[in-house]
Amino acid sequence: MSISKRINSERVVIGKIAAAHGVKGTMLIFPLTDFPERFLDMNELVLEKPGKPRRTLKVKSIAPYSGKGTFFLNAEGISSMDEAELLKGSLITVDKSERVELSENEFWTDDLMGMKVLDSETGEELGKLEEVMETGSNDVYLIRTADGSLKPLPAIRTAVQRVDVGNKTLYASVPEGLWD
Repeated sequence: MSISKRINSERVVIGKIAAAHGVKGTMLIFPLTDFPERFLDMNELVLEKPGKPRRTLKVKSIAPYSGKGTFFLNAEGISSMDEAELLKGSLITVDKSERVELSENEFWTDDLMGMKVLDSETGEELGKLEEVMETGSNDVYLIRTADGSLKPLPAIRTAVQRVDVGNKTLYASVPEGLWD
């Protein structure tokens, strides 16, 4: 399952400006994507911050921060620590059409949200997928049932039989005893 957080209906978050680094305007990018290497090929970054207008930065350089899972960013027009600090907390977004292409049986989290969940054997509606919890080993889908309760469904092949993104339907087999 690939991570994709939606900021609005047309843009998704792929990273965040975590901090200023040094006195010359270098910033630290914290990736919020399963594909952090994408930053290395980006020529501009679109930043969004609550209460502020969207801003596009022209990239001078992006380089990995060795062993840290983050990137150093130098951008045109940002040449001091104070200027970089003002951008701290900004979300880096891309248009939905710019997302990395996924392989078969991989789905964007935001495409799963709100899906109708049906029992794969009986066709009975089990509920709607309301939330995806990332647990490390496998995601857990939280299903809002007709009685209003939130029930877990592990995102594993034995529980999730089929996903039909076009029809917004997920076919599931709830492990025995899980929802009792």
